[in-house]
Amino acid sequence: MTDIATPFDALKSYPGLIHRQPVFVNNMVDLDRYHLRFLDWQGNLLADDANVPAFLTQLPRILPDMNLRQKALLTMPQSWCQSLYDMELNGMELTLDIANASPTSTFAPNLAYAGHAESKTSPMRTRMLLIDLNQVDNAVMTDNLASWRQQYEQLCALNVNDENQLNQCKIHHIDLVQGNFYTRPAAHPPYKISPDAQTLMSLLVKLQDTDAEADDLAQIISQDVTLSYKLLRLINSAFFGLPRQLTSCREAVVMLGFNQIKTWASLLCLSGLDHKPNELRSLAMTRARMCELLARYYKGQSDSFFAAGLFSTLDALLDKPMIDVVQDLPLAPELETALLNHDGPIGRALLDVLNYEQGRWQAVAQSPLPIECLARAYLDAIYWTRQLNQIINE
Repeated sequence: MTDIATPFDALKSYPGLIHRQPVFVNNMVDLDRYHLRFLDWQGNLLADDANVPAFLTQLPRILPDMNLRQKALLTMPQSWCQSLYDMELNGMELTLDIANASPTSTFAPNLAYAGHAESKTSPMRTRMLLIDLNQVDNAVMTDNLASWRQQYEQLCALNVNDENQLNQCKIHHIDLVQGNFYTRPAAHPPYKISPDAQTLMSLLVKLQDTDAEADDLAQIISQDVTLSYKLLRLINSAFFGLPRQLTSCREAVVMLGFNQIKTWASLLCLSGLDHKPNELRSLAMTRARMCELLARYYKGQSDSFFAAGLFSTLDALLDKPMIDVVQDLPLAPELETALLNHDGPIGRALLDVLNYEQGRWQAVAQSPLPIECLARAYLDAIYWTRQLNQIINE
């Protein structure tokens, strides 16, 4: 894909960390919006008087490439808000989480605001209450739920990272949930694996067969009509920019190479699962791309790094421990140890990706790579996934 400067590129000049997490509606499957946090290099909230970054003037043009929805929850300092007051939002519905905002803070009428459950004071005209489960336990939530519902239009639980927390949110009918719960296999999955998951594993086993030749790979893909159609449509799209249209999987293997086709076919297999949130498949793509971008720093083969990121979500997609998933796939030893133990260059890159994705900033600081490289790779991977999803979902 040809690199073209976009408004999204302006984000890369931001002198700090940008962190994105999905916010789901209360069915815990459908995406409502993303929560974007703007932090310093150590992962801390910015000071109230932080300098306004240059990209902020282009925010309405940037958000569609990072947000995928017409709504966004933004955590930013008070000093940035003035730039948004008179801005044309192009239909975007923004809810601002202003660090250290007080009831007397000045707010713009064209923007919505969020308050925090653990705070004794809330800014005026707040529509959403953020309930951080790292700071608010179930007893406090139970005691305050009725009054919260009277004061706020929406309740949004943050840091919903395990099944117990998720069940609390379901019991209390919390409107929105944010956290890493969807990236983990269910503790009590259905007894019988779903047919689409069975098909996925069958295809992945065949695609990862180290003894397969180019003709074998082309035949495996061609036997699945949906997969071969998706693969050829993707490869013939502007995303790849090939000089001519390809008409067969055999041509695709010859043109792009055995490993690339194997990787792209594996990615498209994930897009066929219907029983999991679409966001989990997008996350697999983002992890894969970020791992691939880090391969040059760890001096490894980009295809293997990409595969590690892609397969790192299989435990959640299949609701099986990763060790069981790996046992079912004929993976190269270095890929297997990367997925299970985060060992070796591939495993180290995958760990960097997971730490950044989950906001473990102290662990991110321990990476041998400069944090600026990780931050840029993270943004590039999000943008890449956005462009790819547009083609896959057409």
